[in-house]
Amino acid sequence: MLARLLRADEPSVYVRAPWEALADDALPSPRLRDGLGCAHLEVTTSEPRAQAWFDQGLRLLHLGWGSEARRAFAEAARVDPSLAMAWWGLALTRGPGARFAAARAEAMGRALALSEGITDREQRYIVAASLLAEKGPANGRHAFVRDMECLIDRYPEDGDARLLLAGFLLDGYEPDGRPGQGQPYAQALLRELLRTHPDCAGVHHAWVQAMLDSGRPEAARDSARRLLALAPQASPALLAAGRLLQRVGLMEEAHQALVAAVAADDAYLAEEGLPVTDAPSAEAAMRLLSLGCAEAGQYGEAQAWARRLRQRVEGADGDSQAVLFAASTLVAAHLRFGFWRAAADVPMDLPAGAGLAEQALRDGMRLYTRGLSLLEAGRLGEVERVCGTLDGLHPPLVEARRSEDRTLCPRDVARVVEVAAQELRGALEARRGEVGRAEATLTRAMRLERRLRAAGPAAFSRPAREALVRLRLRSDREDKALELARSLVAERPGCGHFRLLAAESQVALGAWSGAVEDFTAFLECWRNADPHQPELRRARAFIAGRGRVLRLVRPPEILALREHGTAALSAQGTASC
Repeated sequence: MLARLLRADEPSVYVRAPWEALADDALPSPRLRDGLGCAHLEVTTSEPRAQAWFDQGLRLLHLGWGSEARRAFAEAARVDPSLAMAWWGLALTRGPGARFAAARAEAMGRALALSEGITDREQRYIVAASLLAEKGPANGRHAFVRDMECLIDRYPEDGDARLLLAGFLLDGYEPDGRPGQGQPYAQALLRELLRTHPDCAGVHHAWVQAMLDSGRPEAARDSARRLLALAPQASPALLAAGRLLQRVGLMEEAHQALVAAVAADDAYLAEEGLPVTDAPSAEAAMRLLSLGCAEAGQYGEAQAWARRLRQRVEGADGDSQAVLFAASTLVAAHLRFGFWRAAADVPMDLPAGAGLAEQALRDGMRLYTRGLSLLEAGRLGEVERVCGTLDGLHPPLVEARRSEDRTLCPRDVARVVEVAAQELRGALEARRGEVGRAEATLTRAMRLERRLRAAGPAAFSRPAREALVRLRLRSDREDKALELARSLVAERPGCGHFRLLAAESQVALGAWSGAVEDFTAFLECWRNADPHQPELRRARAFIAGRGRVLRLVRPPEILALREHGTAALSAQGTASC
């Protein structure tokens, strides 16, 4: 997918991509592989092996595996140096950013020089791509789209042209849910391709990516399942399928897909004799596995995946960015279940030479988790000082230069730290009984959280909307709490924590039948949860209706509201079953 290769729209665990420092002619020879789909585009060559390598590169290009696609195109050019389309592929897979502009231009220059005498269709592919190489994805966007539309009009049976155009146009969604520029057009192209090319792995992968962040991800559920069979050796495709299945609440299927992604990467590394830093998807899959286990109430398993990730990255080259991503995964697992001190004790020692962004992200996690521990202990003055220190991390990050490669961007880290600072401050204000100020602060944190870039690090703080629901439950705004809880459930229907919030909101409103439904849904989400979780006992007691008293979950920062005489609390202390 061109959108993934030309724009950094996914967070990278490692700073460097495989072989990015090597020239095209110095790339190591890959292997011809099965399990990558069946895309085929006839090109002008007298060498069958060059055609085979080109087709492998095209399949990998459609699946967003840029480094391996580049190797395949390089091998096609090695077998047949006159194959213009091999140089076309090398130009498209060289990587985003200004660092590789010269290499992209050189490869495209070779493609243009070799294009005389090849078919009209190949020439159109090359000319369209040359506009991107010359002007960049932003400035060359309109010209590239117009030339690809001309190609599609001239060769309407060419599914690869439509898929490449759709992959380029995919642009995600705005924080308010509006589709990005080109997103509806891309979806229209992909819907037609799903009808005409139902067995193309690249089409299903693009459709999964198109619908993942939309308001209707279930539309790509079948495509996610098809990917598991159509591209079992392509870990980026398995990762995308697992992410989509997790998004729609099919947690067990998602778990299997993500485990398969890790296994596919490990097999790939073993066959090629490569280090773990060259795995395209395993680390991201492990982070999602830890998240999925946490959402399913499996605290032990969530920790296990986070620790396995940590061991993996620490056994590599000690890359500071990878160490931080692993640490944040373990921190998130502890925070999800309310173990603030365990989160604060996660080691985060960085190698020498760590940059401003890495240091700030580490300091932000340390300060935030320490603040939660202090809040639990009731040391509010110290929490206030922690909030001030967190706020102080923000200005230097905002003023730093924006990163253009795979390294953490200081401005992305600034956004994540700002969300954490606001969430902690909102918790502090709630603990002090300042309900109105806490509502405003958590609302601000929620809005900031929605604007986090996908290419940046994941937020390490508790979900701001979840904290806001709990505050509203205890400030006489139960209807608003339920509305927000339902929005969380709609986004992550497989998350038991969100289901529990919805059930508690129903209890606060006195909607007993609705509460039973939500508690039942919660128990279904947590059917394989660690058996000692207290939430399980509470939900079962409520459903059983044996006259037991249901006590709503109260984070430490909320408990003091009763001490400050908040009227709403006196009416919501318990709910009878």
